[in-house]
Amino acid sequence: MADKGSKKKTGLTLACIILAVLVIFIIFLVKKDSILTNLKETRFFERVFGSTPEFVENHTPAEQSTIPLPVEDNAGEVTIKVEPAKPAKPQENQTSKETEKPAEKTEQAEKPEKPAETTKPVQNAYMDVQLCFVEIDPEGSINRKLIKRSVPKNDSPLTQAIKLVLQGPDTTKSAEKNCTSLIPPGVKLLGVKISDGVAYLDFNDSFEINTNGVEGYNAQLMQIVYTATAFSTVNSVQFLIEGSKKEYLGSEGQWIGSPLSRNSF
Repeated sequence: MADKGSKKKTGLTLACIILAVLVIFIIFLVKKDSILTNLKETRFFERVFGSTPEFVENHTPAEQSTIPLPVEDNAGEVTIKVEPAKPAKPQENQTSKETEKPAEKTEQAEKPEKPAETTKPVQNAYMDVQLCFVEIDPEGSINRKLIKRSVPKNDSPLTQAIKLVLQGPDTTKSAEKNCTSLIPPGVKLLGVKISDGVAYLDFNDSFEINTNGVEGYNAQLMQIVYTATAFSTVNSVQFLIEGSKKEYLGSEGQWIGSPLSRNSF
């Protein structure tokens, strides 16, 4: 009976040992990579037995850590090395419509929002220009009339002012209600140039025909000169007809061979 109990105890012990070995073996298989990595990094075999087995020394971890590690350079400064993250592969079962949806959202996000509407007027969008027209009193006398008109700003204010004079007064405005213009109809401005305080104004040949005689010619020249010299960069006006300088205007013989200033009238 004693032999049977002893054998039974020995068999149980052997079974426990085998089970423990199997458990250790299974744990080793599951944690093989971590165990070999730790044995290699800690130099366990080298410290205990004097040398590291070849299979431990040649072991390479299955996955590389993506956590940035500090690395000291020769100057003692610490540099952080970070491996770029690998882009995620798109799922094969994703439809083309599903892949387009994120792009649509991105385009919508990139569109700038419309600015809120405001009722405040834009500052400095207008400027005042001085225009020269005439008034004819009941006795037939021609009187000079200078008016100011608010117009949109542009890069050629002199050109704009001369063209407004050619169009005539705006009788819907109270300041211009009794004004008129003696510049012949059909006159067009062909070119503008300013040099050394002289404005070279080129008109078409309609500028030479004025049915109001001497007073008409004198008034049309005065209207142009006073309008142009209202600008600080212009002191006088040289009249050109179809690009050419002429000495006299029309059959009445009004002198235009040299620049005319306000003192000419």
